[in-house]
Amino acid sequence: MDKNELGPMPPMKILLWRGWRKKCPHCGKGDLYKGWLKLHEHCPECGLRYLTNEGDLLGALFFLDRALFLIPFIVLFYFHIWHPNMVLFIISGVVMLYLLVFTMPNRNGMTLAFDYYIRRSNDDISEDDFKVPEKK
Repeated sequence: MDKNELGPMPPMKILLWRGWRKKCPHCGKGDLYKGWLKLHEHCPECGLRYLTNEGDLLGALFFLDRALFLIPFIVLFYFHIWHPNMVLFIISGVVMLYLLVFTMPNRNGMTLAFDYYIRRSNDDISEDDFKVPEKK
């Protein structure tokens, strides 16, 4: 599929915001998920196939998890930047665990948007990646 047929490439900021909102990175309208974490195969609005290969998001998701959750904790404690008492330590651990679990669909949406950006940049999107959406 030609770049002109897809329209202009949205800026990375817009793509990541669509991913955070769990919307299609191409049109920004279709939902990414059927439920909490079950990904649609195609966008219900524009028909974009979200993943061409199932493992495409794993590396980016691991990096994002480490960068947002694990590395800050290591830096705070290993380099003795923060010395909490036991109550603050437990509270911060619970908050980190809560954020790690309940922002999973949002972070997964952002990695999906980043994958879309890479595919569009490399002209790796073809007509086969779109199907006619089924109208209800």
